[in-house]
Amino acid sequence: MKMTLYVTKPDNPKRVAYERILNHYGAGCYPKEPQERDDFWYVPLEAFPPSRVIDEKTGSERTLTFHLSDVGEIWIRKSTLTIERASSLSSVRKNISARKADIRRLVEKDLIKIIGDPQLRIRFGKMKFALFGLQPIYRTVISLLGEQYPTFGELEQMGYLDLANLIINLGYASYSTGDVKRLVPTNKLYELYNWIKSETETAEAFLGLILANYYDYLSETMRIIHFVPYVRVSTSYYGDAVQFGKLIHLSENRLRENAREYYKGAPQITVKKRFGMPTIIKELAEAGVLRYDGTYITGTDDIFQRLIPVRDQLPITEEPFNF
Repeated sequence: MKMTLYVTKPDNPKRVAYERILNHYGAGCYPKEPQERDDFWYVPLEAFPPSRVIDEKTGSERTLTFHLSDVGEIWIRKSTLTIERASSLSSVRKNISARKADIRRLVEKDLIKIIGDPQLRIRFGKMKFALFGLQPIYRTVISLLGEQYPTFGELEQMGYLDLANLIINLGYASYSTGDVKRLVPTNKLYELYNWIKSETETAEAFLGLILANYYDYLSETMRIIHFVPYVRVSTSYYGDAVQFGKLIHLSENRLRENAREYYKGAPQITVKKRFGMPTIIKELAEAGVLRYDGTYITGTDDIFQRLIPVRDQLPITEEPFNF
């Protein structure tokens, strides 16, 4: 007995695009409404990857969906409804990674500014490895508060000029006039010190201000990267907490995996073994960025409450997406 199989040819550009997606890109990508462009239909692609967030202490979880627009495109000839050209799978994957990175940077940027606020009194001195590349700023602020004003030549000789300029740019120091050009504090630095009442803590708080304002410049241009792993671990935790909508509890292993997944595709940062994940988490907890709840790791309410408004800017939904 013979069987005849009839294959229905797609009869509109959106169906043509959808067939291409199923055969080349897989689940998670969908076509937007086709747009007319002379002899072609232009079909932008969007992706809806899921994000599963777990609170390990309570066992509760939430699965959200990210809406990532413009991750690819398909051009379909009007006369034949055949595909003229389309984004490659590698290009679509690259664009999805780029959109996820945009979301990550949104959370990261706000978090850095929050923990850099002196009012939170984050104890930056507890994050010893993180401060290696920032010691020139710390020492310079201590010198200024101790009325030891380095000359321009001394700063240049020590290689401190670029970092000293950051202090000047924020308005906390300036160069004196006269025969010998010296770096001197401004009233703004004295006001910070008078509020904190400690030279050491003032210098540490100032490091937070520097990171809040110049994180990208320090890490990407000056290649001062010691603080980067601390920022990534913190962002990985608070990024999930923001998605969940409240502070969550994670094991060290879960937080490690979150950080790997959250920063997948980002430039890798290698740290010495003795400054691995356990040390980073411990120092973040001692500094007040994270905290321990028994064997679990959680966040601090002061940071979370300031960060949670960023949730409204994230392209997420708790409703499943149906094509």
